[in-house]
Amino acid sequence: MSKMSIGAAFSETFAFLKANWTQMLGWTVGAVVVLGLLGYLLLGSTFTAMAMSAGDPSAVMSGIGSIFLFALFAAILLYAVSMLIWRGGLHPGEAPNFGWALQAGPAFAFGMLVVFIAAYIVIMIIMFVLVLIFGAAFAGAGGFSPSALQSGALGGGAVAVVILFYIAVLVFFAWLFGRLSVAGPVMADRLTRNPLTGITESWRITAASQWSIVGFYILIVILSLLYGFVVGMILGGILGGMASGGSAVGAVISLIVAALVVYVPQLLLSFAIPVGIYRAIAPRASGDVFA
Repeated sequence: MSKMSIGAAFSETFAFLKANWTQMLGWTVGAVVVLGLLGYLLLGSTFTAMAMSAGDPSAVMSGIGSIFLFALFAAILLYAVSMLIWRGGLHPGEAPNFGWALQAGPAFAFGMLVVFIAAYIVIMIIMFVLVLIFGAAFAGAGGFSPSALQSGALGGGAVAVVILFYIAVLVFFAWLFGRLSVAGPVMADRLTRNPLTGITESWRITAASQWSIVGFYILIVILSLLYGFVVGMILGGILGGMASGGSAVGAVISLIVAALVVYVPQLLLSFAIPVGIYRAIAPRASGDVFA
């Protein structure tokens, strides 16, 4: 695979957005409506029952069970929608395969969860080894906790090691996320339910572009923050006036407008980024992908 350029990733990402934003918005709105109905059915009386039965362990456990069940349904639905969006964008004109998406989405989420849990375990092992190496310098001062840094309990050399460790952890997870960034689009492109296929193929094809992908994500985060800040400043005065009038309708309208202008574009962008990276790494003619 050729090395990805950040410019190509931007181009492919926004080409995907331009060609598929209506489809993406439709799937997203549909998922929100379904989740709203599920939430009403599963959680409509849960919080009220928990509040009225304060101190009753059975009521608390029942409420937690309902919340967990709703979270499980929400995760399955949202990851299935992701798969439908990626498949529809990569293979335009194809009929939605709901059965595949409802299996592939949760499988992808589970595979990624396993990988990141394994990575976390590796970090814990490294932390344990560092504690053994530095011994009492860490153990007696609270180890790697932020409070140990703030209290000044660690010496200068130990503080430097802790800071470098935290920086290394952030870089490691950014790198790992970059290497696995196209696992979902790979599964969608190949119409597979096996997350191992997506993960291993993502690892292979991102090898030459791993730091370009990390840089691309950093730029996207910076631009998203700037967009949210600028739009928030512009909308702040307008919507603030609507909400401050004491009208419930004005407050609701202001929230809806803020969501549509600030959060929805960023949500759609989050769907498009993995496909943009995938297309930039494994390009085909733009016309047969984003028709």
